[in-house]
Amino acid sequence: MTPEERDRLARVEERVATIAGELADISGKLDRLIAAANMGKGAWWAVLRLGGLLVALGGALGWMSQHWAWPR
Repeated sequence: MTPEERDRLARVEERVATIAGELADISGKLDRLIAAANMGKGAWWAVLRLGGLLVALGGALGWMSQHWAWPR
């Protein structure tokens, strides 16, 4: 192995070590994002159900107002 090849290999090993550290950092951030998304999932479904209930209630009130001729 020539000195130039050894220097190139040393630079590549340094870059690989740097990339490995960055990947570990990215993995940690991804784990935190997944945990945050899972925490918000329950609230999202609750909001959807509440919205569906409000839409059904609004539809029922609209139907009653058209079919029962409430005073206008």
